[in-house]
Amino acid sequence: MIASPVAIVVDADLTELRRTEQSLEQVGFVVMGAGSFAQAKALLVSITPEVVIADIKLEAFNGLHLAALCAVWRPATPFIATHNVYDPVLEEDARRLNASYVVKTPGREDLTRKAVQLLQSSRQGHEAVRRSHRKLAPTSTVVQVDTSAAEVIDVSYGGVRLKLQSASRPSDERLPESFDIVFPDQAFSLRAARIWAAHDSQTGGWLCGADVSQSDSQQLQRWREFVDSVV
Repeated sequence: MIASPVAIVVDADLTELRRTEQSLEQVGFVVMGAGSFAQAKALLVSITPEVVIADIKLEAFNGLHLAALCAVWRPATPFIATHNVYDPVLEEDARRLNASYVVKTPGREDLTRKAVQLLQSSRQGHEAVRRSHRKLAPTSTVVQVDTSAAEVIDVSYGGVRLKLQSASRPSDERLPESFDIVFPDQAFSLRAARIWAAHDSQTGGWLCGADVSQSDSQQLQRWREFVDSVV
């Protein structure tokens, strides 16, 4: 039996929060509600949800701040940013964080539909994306990404997480959707597709998660050998 999916819902307006919670519960979600950014952070530390939904207005913070945090902490978890009115600028900001943007209606029809859709897509792709456990890369594993130097944070057969050095790329410049990762010490390269990207507040650069499963067979063989060599 598949366990009921867990959703974290964040909204500073408690009436709006309860309405969203009830709508998601009606379609089968177990909902963990939070009324603030701080409460949402605490939930993200303690549980692994299958979807996160946060309103844009969260007092001193907003839902996009939480989306950026989730991109680092929970990169495989779908994120939905909600708002009372449509704003194309906010929609674009959400897209850049690999988040969906949904306007809240009284009945939450669009929101629940999107949550179920993202859940289904996530569950269907879970096995393919997570074919192996992540491993922390050896310290100071430096690669060339696009035109930038980057540090490899962790690896798996299907993907890699990278930290781009702040001096090599302006903080407002994002990685392209696909790019080459060159491993000079191992003398091979990979073709990667960006899954998510988020600002690294400590360095001013970027953190990035990428899928490498579309590389050619020779590249993938070298990559698997590298992943297997990581203890």
